[in-house]
Amino acid sequence: MNNLVDLHAHILPGLDDGPDDREDALLMLEALKDLGFGHVFATPHYRLYSWKGIEPETVEKGVRDLSWAAEKQGLGINLLAGMEFDLDETLPDRVSDIPGGAGHILVDVGFLGVQKNLAELLGKVMDLGVTVLLVHPERNRELCRHKQELSALIASGVRLLGNIGSFSGMYGRKVRNDARDLLKGGYYWAAASDLHSHEQFPWIRDGIREILWRARDGSAEEMLVTRPMQLVQKMEGIG
Repeated sequence: MNNLVDLHAHILPGLDDGPDDREDALLMLEALKDLGFGHVFATPHYRLYSWKGIEPETVEKGVRDLSWAAEKQGLGINLLAGMEFDLDETLPDRVSDIPGGAGHILVDVGFLGVQKNLAELLGKVMDLGVTVLLVHPERNRELCRHKQELSALIASGVRLLGNIGSFSGMYGRKVRNDARDLLKGGYYWAAASDLHSHEQFPWIRDGIREILWRARDGSAEEMLVTRPMQLVQKMEGIG
C-alpha cells in the first residue's frame, strides 16, 4: 500500500522527545517513505509543564526547514504542520494555537484514568468548529474497559486515532490486545505512527502488516489513506 498518510509523528528535530537533529529527522522521513508514506504531519507535544514554549510559528518554521532539507535530499514526501495537545481544563482555550490553521487537533487523554468531564471538554472544542482526534486510546486501560463511553465520544464527532505500533506489541501485550479489539469493533477512524525515533520502525512496519491482515473488510485503506487524506486536502485547501 502506497501514499499512506501519517497524522501523528514527532519528526521535527530538537523540539520535544523526537529526533535531536536534522540528520536523524531525515533518516526517519526516509524510513517512513520506504514504508509507503507520502504525507506526514509533524505533531510535537504541547504540554503545560514541558515544551509549553512551542508556538504554532515554531512548528510551521520547523516544517518549512525540514521540508526544504527533505526536498534537497530528493525524498519526495509531503510534510505538514500539526500539534499534540495534552488534555486539561484549559484545552478549549488553547485550540487557537493550531499550526497551519489545520481545523483539527490531536488530543492525548493520557495513560492512567479518564477525566470525568472528558466528553464535556472535547465537546467545547468541537463547538468551536475544531475536529478532535483522540490519540492512542488503546494505551488507556480505563477507556478500553468502557466501550460505551468510547462509542458515545465517536457519536459526538470525536475520531479515534490508534498507534500503528500498538498492533505489533510495541507497548506490550495488553495494549496490543486492546488495539486489536478496538480495530475489530470498528472504533478507529485512522491509525498513525506516533513516531519518536528510528528504533521504532520495525514495530511500525509490523503494525501496518497487522492492520492489513486483520482489517480484511477494506477498512485498512480507509484508516491509513482515505480518511487521513481528507485532512491533508483540508490543509492544502482542496475540497
